[in-house]
Amino acid sequence: MASNNGLVQSVVRALDILELLHKYQELNIARISSMLGLDKSTVHRLLGTLRQKGYVKQDPETQMYSTTLKFFEMGLYSIDRKGIIRRAHPHLEDLAQKVKETVNLAVLDGINIVYVDKILSTEVIRADLGIGRSCPAYATSLGKAILSHLSESRVLRLLENVSFSSLGPNTVKNLDEFMAQLSQARRRGYAVDDEELMEGLACIGAPILNYAGEPVAAISVAYPRYRYAKDSAEERFIIQNVIDTADKISKELGS
Repeated sequence: MASNNGLVQSVVRALDILELLHKYQELNIARISSMLGLDKSTVHRLLGTLRQKGYVKQDPETQMYSTTLKFFEMGLYSIDRKGIIRRAHPHLEDLAQKVKETVNLAVLDGINIVYVDKILSTEVIRADLGIGRSCPAYATSLGKAILSHLSESRVLRLLENVSFSSLGPNTVKNLDEFMAQLSQARRRGYAVDDEELMEGLACIGAPILNYAGEPVAAISVAYPRYRYAKDSAEERFIIQNVIDTADKISKELGS
């Protein structure tokens, strides 16, 4: 049934459910019903349809619902239509050859970043966050690199409900500290994750800009923290190559 504004209510409700699952990762029927103000029977019916179409799945033990990779696959198609992955991939390979560490490509998705491409290091001990994984933007060099090139007002809107949960020993603790990190990243042209996402992992990230100078993605080099001393010649080599590679990709996108 369509409402007075022309919206089909069943479609709107299904999309509302998907948006909740995307934001909260996992929810049960009772929680979704409470948050959306819908009858449990309605939520159950909509979830059943979404599950049959492959957009959500249910954990048989916890009865919690979550989204599937179908959205990620659709997102990859959307990104690739813009040529980001296709144009970036050869540069990721070149960068990986130079630094001998794992190289990542990610895009911003709400308050998270999603890894959409990567070249793994050939080292036995290496960083490996799989393609499709989503991580809080505030705890990654990729997220900080992208956010550092958005307006302050937009960043504040995105982060207004973020709790800055501790993920690693150096995770940023509050909004003021995070905004200072973004300001520093903007000045330097790169962002740092020094054991903020997880213990023992360090990353250097830089933004990829489009023809309008807007951040559309970011690249990073990730490596075990123990491998290089902070501000060593080796780490500075990584930083410069990350910046140079991001610039090359940006130029291909018209920046």
